[in-house]
Amino acid sequence: MDARASPLAQWFPPLLTEHAYWGMYPWQWLCLVVVVSATPFLSLVIQRLALAATGWLARLTPNSWDDEMVVASRGPTRLLWAAGLLWGGTRPLALPGPVNTGIEVAARAAVIFSVGWFLLRFLRQAALHLGQQASDEPKEAARARAVQTQLAVLRAVFEVAIWIVGSALVLIQFDVVRNVGVSLLASAGIAGLAIGLAAQKSLSSVLAGIQLSITQPIRIGDVIIVEGDYGEVEDITLTYVLVRFWDLRRIVVPISHFLEKPFQNWSRGPPRLLGSVTLEVDFTTDVEKVREKLREVLEAAPEGLWDRAVAQLQVTDAGDRTIRLRALVSAMGPERLWDLRCLVREQLVAYLAHHTEWLARTRTQVPPGAAKDASAVDAAAAANAAAAPAQG
Repeated sequence: MDARASPLAQWFPPLLTEHAYWGMYPWQWLCLVVVVSATPFLSLVIQRLALAATGWLARLTPNSWDDEMVVASRGPTRLLWAAGLLWGGTRPLALPGPVNTGIEVAARAAVIFSVGWFLLRFLRQAALHLGQQASDEPKEAARARAVQTQLAVLRAVFEVAIWIVGSALVLIQFDVVRNVGVSLLASAGIAGLAIGLAAQKSLSSVLAGIQLSITQPIRIGDVIIVEGDYGEVEDITLTYVLVRFWDLRRIVVPISHFLEKPFQNWSRGPPRLLGSVTLEVDFTTDVEKVREKLREVLEAAPEGLWDRAVAQLQVTDAGDRTIRLRALVSAMGPERLWDLRCLVREQLVAYLAHHTEWLARTRTQVPPGAAKDASAVDAAAAANAAAAPAQG
């Protein structure tokens, strides 16, 4: 459409409608500057009005999740309104083809970006809301950890998918980039095959992360044994698992490790665990008194440390010099079991220290005949020693 035939052109004096500069008339330049300058302000006003209305509706519902979504949509909706105002405000200006195409491409890219931005915020708020709901049920802690693990992995998968799809939709808006991309894909088959082979391990790690979220051999918050030490699963991503050891060290373990190798998970099943304390003592030890001492130590333990389920003391081995005592105790959870084992070991060692006759020792026994021969030898030696000065 001719710019001078636009209804807006009749509102301006001939000075602004007779001569074109750089393909556009002065009134078009003036209106374009006004539209571009007013778009941020108008989008902010419309966004606040829309958020006020939707916020009022959200407050009428008993759930708090919709209120959080209204707050989370603040940035994306403003960008969406700005794209719509920019596109709608420039339509009556009858701009030249290249300028009009550029504005349409920018508006479509802004719409795609705002939708992707909103979806990312939606995923974050949904994951936080569902995780909070699961953690609010104290009787189902295992289920809460399972839900958090699934949400963490699935959120990472969908975020990557949104970034890839959004970037692709934005790039195809530009003909130059689209043509270059098509020519590269058509002429680089060998390079694509090499890249695919190089990414095979990465893709397998991603698939392993998805499999882990479904089968759940481990969950966020589980206590496991890895690399010979126990720690708590702190985070699970698509490619690795972050484990925090008891001494606050962190170790990053590839996610395939938990699908290909056996490991211990102390959080699966009931939380009760058994632990043992081993002592090497003399054969003369009164085992019954040590057993009574074990019971006394457990009864005096801090509340909640011993679950009062298992308390045993047995002779598990007898060697040529000592016997081996094993104290078996139980506790609810690995942390309590560790503290209980240390307490039992310390108290039993202190108890044996007061009964030194029960400590392990080495005995030497001389046969009776050998004792007489030794006495005769000693007497002869003494006689020789007494006679030596007289001879001198």
